[in-house]
Amino acid sequence: MSTRYLESLFNPQSIAVVGASERSKNLGGVVVRNLLEGNYPGRLAVVNRRGYKEVYGVPCHSRIGELDFVPELAIVCTPPVTVPRVVRRLGEIGVRTAIVMTGGMSRTHSKSGKPLMYSVREAARKTGLRVLGPNTIGLIVPGRQLNATYAHIGSLPGKVAFVGQSGAIASSVLDWAYARGVGFSYFLTLGDGMDIGHDDLIDYLAQDTQTRAILLHMENIPNPRRFMSAVRVASRTKPVIAVKSGRVPESEWEPHELPAGIRRSDPIFDAMLQRAGVLRVDGLGQMFDALETLTRMRPLRRESLAIMGNGVGPGVLAVDRLADLGGELAELSPQTLNALSEILPPYWTRKNPIDLNYDATPEIYAQAIQILAKDPGIANVLVMYAPTLTGNSLETANAVVEAAKGTRLNVFTCWLGQSTVMESRDVFYRAGLPSFFNPEKAVMAFMQHVRHQRFQRLLTETPESFTDHFADHSDTRRVLTRALAQGRYYLSNREARGVIRDYGISTVDTMYCDDVEEVLQVFAVERRPIDVTVLHQDACYPFMELSPSQRRYKGTLKKLGNEQAIMDGCHFLMDEYLRHFPDSGFLGFSVQRSYQHVGGIEFSVGITRDPVYGPLVVCGAAGAQVSIMADRQIALPPLNMVLARELLRRTYMYKLLEEHSLRPEEDIRAVSETLVTLSQMAIDMPEIRGLEISPLLFNGDGAVAVSVAIDLDDEPGQPIIQPYPRELEEWIVLPKSGRRVIIRPVLAEDEPAHREFHEHQSPESIRYRFFQYRKHFSREDVAQMVQIDYDREMVFIANARREGGGGEETLGTVRTWTDADNLRCEFAVMVDDRMKGEGLGLRLMQKMINYCRARGTIEMVGDVLPDNRPMLQLAEHLGFDIRYNHEEDVMELRLLLNEPQSDWQKEQLKKHG
Repeated sequence: MSTRYLESLFNPQSIAVVGASERSKNLGGVVVRNLLEGNYPGRLAVVNRRGYKEVYGVPCHSRIGELDFVPELAIVCTPPVTVPRVVRRLGEIGVRTAIVMTGGMSRTHSKSGKPLMYSVREAARKTGLRVLGPNTIGLIVPGRQLNATYAHIGSLPGKVAFVGQSGAIASSVLDWAYARGVGFSYFLTLGDGMDIGHDDLIDYLAQDTQTRAILLHMENIPNPRRFMSAVRVASRTKPVIAVKSGRVPESEWEPHELPAGIRRSDPIFDAMLQRAGVLRVDGLGQMFDALETLTRMRPLRRESLAIMGNGVGPGVLAVDRLADLGGELAELSPQTLNALSEILPPYWTRKNPIDLNYDATPEIYAQAIQILAKDPGIANVLVMYAPTLTGNSLETANAVVEAAKGTRLNVFTCWLGQSTVMESRDVFYRAGLPSFFNPEKAVMAFMQHVRHQRFQRLLTETPESFTDHFADHSDTRRVLTRALAQGRYYLSNREARGVIRDYGISTVDTMYCDDVEEVLQVFAVERRPIDVTVLHQDACYPFMELSPSQRRYKGTLKKLGNEQAIMDGCHFLMDEYLRHFPDSGFLGFSVQRSYQHVGGIEFSVGITRDPVYGPLVVCGAAGAQVSIMADRQIALPPLNMVLARELLRRTYMYKLLEEHSLRPEEDIRAVSETLVTLSQMAIDMPEIRGLEISPLLFNGDGAVAVSVAIDLDDEPGQPIIQPYPRELEEWIVLPKSGRRVIIRPVLAEDEPAHREFHEHQSPESIRYRFFQYRKHFSREDVAQMVQIDYDREMVFIANARREGGGGEETLGTVRTWTDADNLRCEFAVMVDDRMKGEGLGLRLMQKMINYCRARGTIEMVGDVLPDNRPMLQLAEHLGFDIRYNHEEDVMELRLLLNEPQSDWQKEQLKKHG
């Protein structure tokens, strides 16, 4: 992941097109024409071995080595077999970036048998050249008059970046956007993406001030961990909207090996984007509709919608679509109803949607909007208009624009029809009001805005902490190590129960027997009905898929109440086992009391592992009442209570729990706690390949596991989201007060203590930290501070027990923000005013410096106010270089952590030096 040399790609001062000629269908020739027609202002050259003097007036050279300048960007349009050699030669002469437009390189093979695109990557890596492609349409940057594509049409300037994967789709998007006046800040496709990928471009675009939103079209994601890290940062500052093709196995770009218990890979992608705060849409039309609302509407104060128009029919269509999407109609207050009754006919419906009548004038539209603006329960209004003989479309549009100005309403419009309303839609476009062609599209776009805001809100929710995730689990570690040492990739039923009990998950009391005689001995002691299950090796694997002939298999008999029934039952279970699983080793019987006061709605929860996306937490239905596979929902670990509840909420079983449980809140909490615990197990014990608890039921104390299965893998699975790094925790004792303090990475659960810490500091300390006086920190402000990814951002806090009891308090904090290239990190540190003389600021800074140095960061930087003497003295003690910046009136601090290794790193340090 790196933005290395991407500035040379997006803003090249010179370009060479390799393989261009004036033949009508020559790819390079089309590129040269587009560069010239776009009035590219930089230096241009062509390379063609045929030795033309020029191509379309651009000087031409026979060989790359004959160029009389080193271009910042080269565009390669030569036959596939020549591309690796061309790329290597470009890198050797010092070219920084190349666009390889040549296609077919994934299907053309080198002598080694590998596709040629891998040879391109190897050639680029040896010389440090960055490559976009192969098989890319190229790149358009309208604001810099750069059209380096073979597209049939250019792009208008705009504030939206489009990063696609398919050239055919990109051409269609360009055509669509140009016809509707939609412009782009950047427009490109990745093609095969052998070097420059989605993550690199997202990192660059997240920092670009000319880009207000990012649109992604993806067919595959080669490195989900890097993609996730980049997109989580970007989505916090600007909308990211994604279309992922290949939703079903038949249309997938590459066959995807599915994890146990999951039938499609698409829900995994859904879970990943939702976790990153990205809005996923179903197609390109929805992408641009969502873009309308996300970039032109304010943040939503409420999620309900008021609808008004000059007819009943369109309003009904809008309400139907809103209901289909789970939306909510706004309720009109009595005052609003009375005010509307004064301007509408006496027979109006007195409800939402509001029928203004077919003869509604522009004045009626304006008055209705002004009335709705006074209703505190109304925040969003869809205004619709159907052409009539008596109405004036344009005047009504102007009236709506004027009425919406200065209100707190989110107003968006739907002017139905085509030939007589186009000018009105232009009015809305110029006024910044989203406008749509039909009610269904308008409501869908609004609900996309609702979904996006929910995802963003989820990123800032403060989770509760219900248990100690960091307890000692050495017993579980020994069980897993012993099984793998024995060459066993499953745990026995007894071992699996012990593992989840070690993590605090309750289980139904279970006894294990080697044969029928031992089962009878258990019954003789219990003297009550028992449930008996036959155990064998195949049943020890979670998410066991039964063949059609095995689906009538019965492995458990319940409520066996006498010795004869037990003997007959055990023989029946043995016959069933031997008939359906003849090759599976026999492991005995398990016995449970038939009545253990558990029951209720049955859940199936667990862990599975995807070969690309790593461990996944799953939750859904158990039993035969509903389709287990259809209800199974997915989330990426690590989870907290907020994320666990969101995972549970997406299941069908959640609705049953709400409606039919005797203790819905307690049961929801119990399942959520279990999901968080499973998430922690996936992180603590990466050898666990799969774990299934089915069913998970309930008793008076919470959730109880009835049956559990665990299998293992000697290749540890790593989550694509960096988990809490427990290994960075450190205990110290303060020299003056003797207080015992833990210095550790921050957790989302620290938000209340973190907020209190900031609000209790002196105004001067706040000014030193934030360069301004602040009296209040909102919950959202502090949530952003504590919810970090432990990758681009790191925060260490110093916490201690409150004097006099009452939990922990925060005494100090240090944070760094690291760029995508791990070149430079910016730090900020703050210590409680009461800690003066304890050396806590020094300890926090030393810990952060050591951490950043160990992860390979080259330089640490920071700005300090000139009168902040304590911080300047600390920086001097730590060896920072300190300089005064006259323009900004700050002291600039720089500390070299590691020596730069590449020329590009040296260039960047020199540029910022």
